[in-house]
Amino acid sequence: MLKNQLILKDPLNSLGFGTEETEKAGNFGAVASRAGVGKTAFLVQIAISSLLKNKNVLHISIKDPVEKVNLWYKEMFFNLTQPSRTKQDKELWESLLTRRFIMTFETENFDLSKLTSRIDGLKTQNIFSPQLIIIDGLSSEEPIASDLIRLKEYATRNNFIIWFSVRTHRHQTADPVTIIQQLGGNDNSDLFNMVIQLLPEKEMIQVKRLSLIQDTANHPSLLLDPSTMMLKEDAVN
Repeated sequence: MLKNQLILKDPLNSLGFGTEETEKAGNFGAVASRAGVGKTAFLVQIAISSLLKNKNVLHISIKDPVEKVNLWYKEMFFNLTQPSRTKQDKELWESLLTRRFIMTFETENFDLSKLTSRIDGLKTQNIFSPQLIIIDGLSSEEPIASDLIRLKEYATRNNFIIWFSVRTHRHQTADPVTIIQQLGGNDNSDLFNMVIQLLPEKEMIQVKRLSLIQDTANHPSLLLDPSTMMLKEDAVN
């Protein structure tokens, strides 16, 4: 019962994404914002929703140690279960950990081409086989187009989805969609299939689903409470 209730809080469903976007092998998603707005917390919510749906999640952090990443998951999970804090909550939390694997890298040592060999090693040794991958902390200022193209092909072959955090800056004049599309280079602007922007708004954080094509769909936007990074259930518009 608790598990089903938490699945209903999936932020991607609340933003109107369908399974053809969130579960298609090889799809890329991005959560974009300036530093300190909440990209990691939102990615962790996406990951927890996948864990609740019995998906295996590989979380790759290029900035934080394992202990800090684990703390993010624990805090976000128990924030989701509020106001209860029961034995059932704890048992569900512990069951989710069997489907999650955390991998950390120092910024200067991270290489997308090396990442695929690390994942292959996990799978070959029957240690872990991911269905969703989170990559948090990847620099968007480096020339990584060719690596992203190969990574997307790799994700398609191996049947998983990848979500990235993308840091934007005040001095950038382009909109987040353009910035993210430019990561793939001029000839591969369609690498990303889903883009979410986090924007500080008074005492809340606005969560916007951004269109990658010129469509007329009226996508909902959400609000996050910055004290808990939880979605405000009464603030969908």
